[in-house]
Amino acid sequence: MSVQEYPRMQAYARIASQADFIDGVTPDGLVLAKLGLICTVYFRNGGQRETGYKVLGCFDRFVEQFGEHLQGQFHDFSGRGFTSLRKDSIAKAKEKLSGSVDEGLAVFWVLQSEKNGEVAAEYSISALTSNAESDPYGAMSCVKIMLPWQLLADVEGEQKFREWARYFCETLDVDHGYAGLACNLPYDRHQFQPYEFQIAQRYSGLMVDSSALIDGDNLSDHIKGVSWLTLLGPRYVEQLGGMDLLKQQLQLPDVSVQETNNGRLIVQAGVLPDVGAPENGDPPAYVAVNRVLKPIRVPNPEQLHTCMDDAEGFTK
Repeated sequence: MSVQEYPRMQAYARIASQADFIDGVTPDGLVLAKLGLICTVYFRNGGQRETGYKVLGCFDRFVEQFGEHLQGQFHDFSGRGFTSLRKDSIAKAKEKLSGSVDEGLAVFWVLQSEKNGEVAAEYSISALTSNAESDPYGAMSCVKIMLPWQLLADVEGEQKFREWARYFCETLDVDHGYAGLACNLPYDRHQFQPYEFQIAQRYSGLMVDSSALIDGDNLSDHIKGVSWLTLLGPRYVEQLGGMDLLKQQLQLPDVSVQETNNGRLIVQAGVLPDVGAPENGDPPAYVAVNRVLKPIRVPNPEQLHTCMDDAEGFTK
């Protein structure tokens, strides 16, 4: 192992040492919550035809890379909940969704590695776009992917994940977003959100993201928070003083920045994501980036969990 590889392997070992404590598994072996990688982006003009087809293109790219793992899908025109993927299922769904795009309607589509919404998926891509009528009012659209954290085991897998963040920024004209570790829940997440709440209280490096597709309504003028990768569109860069000043402020230990070819900024905190285990404290690089970006963070977050009733969770 080279000197350059050692910090990376240490960072990976820290994730691996906590994974079993984060995963929620029943005595029968049913995985109800799973440590995983996420990349979630928010953008506008989702109801416009051009943007809608770019969203469908994101699904094409995901299927090309991870299609062998996908087993189920959910879309807004079936009325049947999750359905198992069969021959040409994805192609037929895309054809019908293309009709929605042409009509300026909202697109909702989920592809995942589980056949139903009752088990946490390792691989998933989901999208919820605005419709053309709401676009003039600045409605936010969202695309999210979930991948196994073990993808970080080698440099090639890590690069593939980071390339997704750049791809989203350059394809969808991202307003803001984040990528890193999270406690992923099943699609039917409501009854499992108290578990996410408990885990998030313990591990400060995890993003609470089980309701990402509907969080956009509360994130039209602020970013949600900081993760391993934090994605910033031009307006947030300007709010923080412009590209040159922001890059200067982010010259911090274990922090790097990349500018995309369309003016988006990708801020990386640490060599790899950090779960923020209690014995290690809050990830220092995350804390440092948060200090710089705090002016644009949402000051009064809305409820992060839904349908809580009397259960413990992230209320207002």
